[in-house]
Amino acid sequence: MSITYYQLAVSGNIRALDNLARLLDKAAEYAAANKIEESALLDARLFPDMFPLIRQIRMVCDMSRFAAAWLTGKEAPEFDDDETGFAGLKARIASSIAYLQTFREGDFADSAGREVRLPWNPARAYRGEVFLLQHSIPNIYFHLTTAYDLLRHNGVPIGKADYLGPID
Repeated sequence: MSITYYQLAVSGNIRALDNLARLLDKAAEYAAANKIEESALLDARLFPDMFPLIRQIRMVCDMSRFAAAWLTGKEAPEFDDDETGFAGLKARIASSIAYLQTFREGDFADSAGREVRLPWNPARAYRGEVFLLQHSIPNIYFHLTTAYDLLRHNGVPIGKADYLGPID
């Protein structure tokens, strides 16, 4: 059996988002137990020119939604970037998952050859296959890994098993 675009752009991204939500649960528990303001973790950066944790989480959510939408020719919902705590970010994750759950395997029938143009670079067109495998998936896991690293660097007791999540 071969892997489908649906599995990569929907099932895989739902799994990544579920794992991210569990990481945030552990971060919230850690912050509460250690009397740390959530903003101290959410504003954390690995280096001054990098995005803070809150933006890393938003990027995982956004790229997950946009990838599925752009590969199927649909419009993805835009979210306001107004979350200020873990609860708001978990709601964003849940909304992103709910949106992904509206897709079906057949929605991706023409995805491999579909032309995808990124809003920040509309002059460049990517075939769906190139967009998914060389842009979307690497970006989602880059921001997910950076979120994990920020939490771990700031003392949240998480490990590889938390990043990977439950394995079927």
